[in-house]
Amino acid sequence: MSISRREAIILGGAAALAAASTAGCGRVATEVRRRKKIEPWREPTDPKTTRLLDRMTFGWSADEEATYVSLGHQAYIDKQLKADFEEPVDLNFQLAGLDCLRMQSAELMDIQRERVIFELQCAAILRATYSPNQLKERMVDFWSNHFNIYSEKKDGAFFKSAEEEDIIREHALGSFKEMATKMSKCPAMLLYLDNEQNAKEHPNENYARELLELHTLGIYGGYSQKDIQEVARCLTGWKVEDRHMLSQKQFPPVAQGSFRFDAKAHDDGMKVVLGHTIPAGGGIKDGEKVLEIVVNHPSTSKYLAKKLVMFFTGSRSDSLERVVDQAYRTSNGNIAAMVRPILLSEELNTGDPIIRRPLDFICAALRRGAAITDGGPDIQRYLRKLGQPMYEWPMPDGYPVDQLSWANTILPRWQFAYDLSFGKIANTTIRAEAMPLISKIVGEGSGLTPERMRLLASHIAAPQFQYM
Repeated sequence: MSISRREAIILGGAAALAAASTAGCGRVATEVRRRKKIEPWREPTDPKTTRLLDRMTFGWSADEEATYVSLGHQAYIDKQLKADFEEPVDLNFQLAGLDCLRMQSAELMDIQRERVIFELQCAAILRATYSPNQLKERMVDFWSNHFNIYSEKKDGAFFKSAEEEDIIREHALGSFKEMATKMSKCPAMLLYLDNEQNAKEHPNENYARELLELHTLGIYGGYSQKDIQEVARCLTGWKVEDRHMLSQKQFPPVAQGSFRFDAKAHDDGMKVVLGHTIPAGGGIKDGEKVLEIVVNHPSTSKYLAKKLVMFFTGSRSDSLERVVDQAYRTSNGNIAAMVRPILLSEELNTGDPIIRRPLDFICAALRRGAAITDGGPDIQRYLRKLGQPMYEWPMPDGYPVDQLSWANTILPRWQFAYDLSFGKIANTTIRAEAMPLISKIVGEGSGLTPERMRLLASHIAAPQFQYM
């Protein structure tokens, strides 16, 4: 029997640490991290290796480069694509203290929405900074934006964790087809895109439109308004269970907050989607057939190829996109098979620098400085100042990847660099032994002059942090 990562955390870390509070877990993790041996800090020496690690991970670090060198180029990429590095105990301690990873959606509704969102952001920052499975974390970020859900809408915050843990993280480097199919029955997505209002008497096209435009075929994928209407008809009755289990007539009953197909609200007539006839009387199979059609459509592989190439290289490449497109079709939608040729491509090494989005920038600085952090309110405050509070993008297209969108964030980036350099971020410190320049300047007897402060801040906010 296989279990999801969410279930593993629940059964493993949380069970062993049931009596520990969130703060207690954080203190233990901090102490473990302080005592952990790390690579001596140094500047990156090989631009090609640095570029690969910056694009493949959340930022170069001496430890990451040491792992890369010890494994070798091909073996390192293979291992990242498999995401089978052992997660560190200090990270597991911190994650075990987060209610959003231990509780079901209905249970989380007893907790303040703001706290749930805070914990979701905390988990993402900690994993991006400390997990050795860095490529997986990059892909989780990619798919979280591809299948964006605004946590502030309706009960999205309480359902986001299950979607993130059981769907996105489970399939981040696995099967796109399985991920998209499971997402179609995800309560968080159905609520966010109003499909619980989609009934035969009053069709709602919101989810149907985004399914075609953003999740699969792309805006130029060859569908029509009529296709959107027909897809919406196929998805009528796809809802979230809001009835108490004792009042349900079905057996076995399902938990509140689970997916529910309401046959009474479903339009059971014949439909035609993208040239495929879906016979009358199909019930829930109508929507399932739609997913089968769209994930196998040639526009989907082309659209995903374009997005992945842009994500990793920062620019379009027709030749590389054709290779990635072909990988999707020959591997039946395997994501690792699509990412591999990008990581091995010349375009990855020769492309122009990409300005880091705020999450990438902050995590790159933390990783480079071997920082100890709890991913808490102060770090999240900087993400908000920089314009990327996680899971709070209201539009269904996710945070933008184009550089122009982030070009006006230079000043708050320098402020973050300054505050990180001088320990002004609560529960976040750079390990002095990891950065000899900081040790040297701080250790000089005449104090921290403005000139030294500027020197430290400029070191933290160096171009390799601003760009990747």
